[in-house]
Amino acid sequence: MSMWNHSWQKAKHAEREFFEMSLWKQPPAKAPTTQIDEKMAALMETFAIVGVSAAVVKDKQVIWSDAYGWADLDRELPVTEETVFRIASISKLFVATSLMQQYEQGKFQLDDDISDTLGFTFRNPHHPDVPVTFRHLLTHTSSLNEDERGGELYVVFSQASRNSNPPTLEDLLIPGGRLYVDSLWSSYKPGDVRCFAYCNLASMIVAALVERLSGKHFDQYCREHILRPLGMTSSDFNIQAMGDINKLGVIYGWEDGHFESGVDDLKGVKPEPIDWSEYVPGTNGSLYGPQGGLRTNARELSKFMLAFMQGGENNGARILQRETVELMLSTQWQYEGVDPAFSEIGLQFHITDQFIPNKRMHGHGGNAYGLYSGMYFNKEENFGIIFITNGSNATEGTRGGFNNVEEAISDMLYQHFFQSK
Repeated sequence: MSMWNHSWQKAKHAEREFFEMSLWKQPPAKAPTTQIDEKMAALMETFAIVGVSAAVVKDKQVIWSDAYGWADLDRELPVTEETVFRIASISKLFVATSLMQQYEQGKFQLDDDISDTLGFTFRNPHHPDVPVTFRHLLTHTSSLNEDERGGELYVVFSQASRNSNPPTLEDLLIPGGRLYVDSLWSSYKPGDVRCFAYCNLASMIVAALVERLSGKHFDQYCREHILRPLGMTSSDFNIQAMGDINKLGVIYGWEDGHFESGVDDLKGVKPEPIDWSEYVPGTNGSLYGPQGGLRTNARELSKFMLAFMQGGENNGARILQRETVELMLSTQWQYEGVDPAFSEIGLQFHITDQFIPNKRMHGHGGNAYGLYSGMYFNKEENFGIIFITNGSNATEGTRGGFNNVEEAISDMLYQHFFQSK
């Protein structure tokens, strides 16, 4: 290789690295015009944030929402307030809400054995006489191992299900099943305070329970009973329900100093649908990504958060009774010294005083493929913060399991809208 070619390639590499480290300068998708715009632009530069969708709620309304940066770098599409992103684990709150709607109809009690609904015996083989209950699934105390120790079985199961003849939960959960592995289970008894383990697979089982109890596909159930009633018209668990695929933002992972496109890099082409017409609801549970596959934006997500802030109702649409909301937000599990990210939980709701220091917040965060999202509210002062980022160079934070990007955005929004007032 000639010295010229070597120098040229080195220059191109540097140019690529500069571009990817300076996405907000190419030029910015939207020039800052207000103080909050300038603060957000500064954070985006500091943390190489590709795009942001964010909203702030106070009392019964959204007092601010906006969108910044890029939804698709290759196609140079900016994030707008209509852009939707896969929001990762905040999705679990919708799964829990779906199940609690069935609870309100008297179809089960929280401490019932889920085996009676699943249609097969579901037991930790280390404790064959101890039932796994609905409450256990909603509090991550079922004694299923956390994903890393359990072999990322939710990923294995989800990938195996991307065809018209998906495996069943029995294939995964019953000893001898073709996808079963012993690492699925911890040695703790279901419900033991020490057995808390954050488990994505649990949400797939909950989605299957919702399908069993409702007789509908999970995506259809959520669309009809939560999303559309709340006016979340662009939000869905099923990408086929999206009207304009160009409103879907790409998720970018940070790899060795540059961004790599990952989830939802579809180039404006909706994927071919999988024929699940023969699928029997309740036999799989993973098809629509209940553990993290909801696509939405901050403005629409605020409608869901407001419903919980107002006892289950927003703008005339009631998704839960007040008593059920209070139950979901009440402490169901608490233990010191397990995991700084989760030391207290309601029925799927994360309870923390670390999102905003010394403010007791209810909600959930999301982290997948380079995306970080957060939706948390404070009941006492009646405010809430939502953000979704689709790529950054985030590193470890200083409190409660949140990373430095999550901390910086939540702190900035809280200080701008509330602390300075």
